[in-house]
Amino acid sequence: MRKAIALFLFILCCQNLLAQKALKIISYNVYNYFESEQERKQRFISWAKAQDADVIAYQELVNISAEELQQLGKAIGHPYTELAKEKGYAVGISSKYPISDVKKVIRGMHHGFMAVKIKDLNFITVHLSPFSHEKRREEIATITDSLQRWSILKKTMILGDMNSLAASDSLDYNLNGRLVPMLKSDESSKISNANHGRLDYSVTDALLKRGFIDTWAMKHQSFDYSYPSLVFGDVPREAMERIDYIFISKDLKPNVSKPAILKDVMTGQLSDHYPVSILLVPPHP
Repeated sequence: MRKAIALFLFILCCQNLLAQKALKIISYNVYNYFESEQERKQRFISWAKAQDADVIAYQELVNISAEELQQLGKAIGHPYTELAKEKGYAVGISSKYPISDVKKVIRGMHHGFMAVKIKDLNFITVHLSPFSHEKRREEIATITDSLQRWSILKKTMILGDMNSLAASDSLDYNLNGRLVPMLKSDESSKISNANHGRLDYSVTDALLKRGFIDTWAMKHQSFDYSYPSLVFGDVPREAMERIDYIFISKDLKPNVSKPAILKDVMTGQLSDHYPVSILLVPPHP
């Protein structure tokens, strides 16, 4: 009898989740704000309108004003926008729904990060340093410590370009000797995801240890990459990396579905990163 009741309640819960409208959430590194090319921005607007996302978190909004982001938002059906800063590389967010509880942290961060609330959900938009894993570890500690201090521990997403690898992808990174060229690339470019001769997973591991969940790894067993796109030509296997993420707090796990890396003809050429997305049914208050 108890099992029957439990099964009934589970089915009822699933039906309630399905009955609610899922939010489509996208995170996108927009490559120096599409290299300031108007034609590329227009192609993005067409793509974003077709995607009909509820929220888009942006990285690499370079030297744009809050007003310009607002205009972009209106063009894609997002009347609500927030920008972390107007000079240099900034993160931002646009939404169909009102944005509140805005917090911005710039000091001590390579690009800064921003926390906002939309439909009682906490969106933390981040873009970690492209250079050393040591700096990225400092930044992710600043982010998670800030969330702890602000009591933003539930109904939370951390979205963005983390310039960091995930241990869940390590089998693919080590396959066919890929470790060696990746380490050599790190040494020559001074963009380091290497730590004493090993690939560094410490940044994403830090989020996992804090209880956050990597939505891609939650649903997918196979590897896929978010960087680089085809904007510079064909991508050799050893260059493929997954460095763009949407992490969620544990309480949101039952509410998330269809994590994706959005690859199509348009996203192959718009930016050097592919956008990533999830569907999320907002939990009851």
